[in-house]
Amino acid sequence: DSEALFCAILNALKAKFETLPSLPVLHTTLQSLLTEIVEYDPENTILNLLLTCGPHVLWVYSWPGQRPGSDVWNGLHYTVREYPFKTCCLKDLDYQVDFSQVTSLEDRVAVIATKPLTTDEEWIELERGELIVFDEGLPHKTPLDCVKVEQQGHGLESTVLEKESLEEDLRRYRLSPQHFFEGSGI
Repeated sequence: DSEALFCAILNALKAKFETLPSLPVLHTTLQSLLTEIVEYDPENTILNLLLTCGPHVLWVYSWPGQRPGSDVWNGLHYTVREYPFKTCCLKDLDYQVDFSQVTSLEDRVAVIATKPLTTDEEWIELERGELIVFDEGLPHKTPLDCVKVEQQGHGLESTVLEKESLEEDLRRYRLSPQHFFEGSGI
């Protein structure tokens, strides 16, 4: 099932884009595609997805659920680890990890798992149908957030597909540039 879904998503993206999309356009498109997939059978669908796109971004989507007769909840959770790092206790083992010993002041990472792995960190469960882009360990939940990531130079890269300017890409796919750029200094 997962391989067929992955191929369907890639085929839909290939059919839609002649040029490399910007992150806000890709966010809007992926959200729409995943919603369409889930709408086929929302009560019985469980879909957790991690998709990397280039060196900077990780896309995470969750449509959690529980199979009949199972007590396992299939959702996704995340936590962001950054300075000041601390010692954390693993949830399923009597073991502690001192992250300050293996990190630097500049490090920041998002950890994504099906259930919280530690007892003393804040773990956030993705909402049903939520699509998040992680960049440099930080979650970005909306197309507007993705504009900011794109402006930092962390958009998609390709040696095969041409890339338009962010403004042209938003216009091409009928996303209002004014909506995104108000107050952003552009």
